[in-house]
Amino acid sequence: MLKNDNPDHKQKVEAIIKNINTISLEMKKMRELSELLLCDLNLHFGQPMKTEDPEETQTTNLLFQKPKIPDVALASLNFSD
Repeated sequence: MLKNDNPDHKQKVEAIIKNINTISLEMKKMRELSELLLCDLNLHFGQPMKTEDPEETQTTNLLFQKPKIPDVALASLNFSD
């Protein structure tokens, strides 16, 4: 059997175990942070943007409406050309 009674070897193993635990905790933190960031992205791009300014909302709505041509304008067009 091998005897590992060397105190230097024991300290190295303990340091490695401590480093593994530290890495594991950091990875858990990174996972939680990435999940929070993903939630933020989902909320930001998944819901319509809310504006506080009613004029801005009205202007945005006007930009996306189709222009209405009054019936009088259609009656004055000459289709015989």
